[in-house]
Amino acid sequence: MSLAHVLKYYREEVVQISQRSAAYLLNIQSATLSNYEKGTRQIPIDTLRKMKDIYHIDNDTFMAMVLYETTDPKMIKESKFELSQKALKAEDQQLLEFLRKHPSLMNELRILLHSSPAKQKSRIETLVDFLKVAKKGTY
Repeated sequence: MSLAHVLKYYREEVVQISQRSAAYLLNIQSATLSNYEKGTRQIPIDTLRKMKDIYHIDNDTFMAMVLYETTDPKMIKESKFELSQKALKAEDQQLLEFLRKHPSLMNELRILLHSSPAKQKSRIETLVDFLKVAKKGTY
């Protein structure tokens, strides 16, 4: 299994994000990511670095992928849970750092945390709708 196919498998099965979402996070077109994942186009080094960060691949796993040591799908499937947990922990850390850098957002989320379930649902829906509109305006 090539590095391109391993990265696709990792995105789909371990990180569980869509190709479209990954392309957005990588700041590339979905078709470009598709070509990378099919192996029809070489992945630039800077994009590989971004993939490593966005997919929350630890250094050892990434180096093994690049050096073709863990390209066996069986091996990746066996460690899928462990890899998923590492990716989730890394993403949680990024979210916490983000919230620490934006205390006003953190305070609003704390207030939301202590609201009634009905208010939480309503405010979260409003926030998600707002973020979707904001994303469309900047991308």
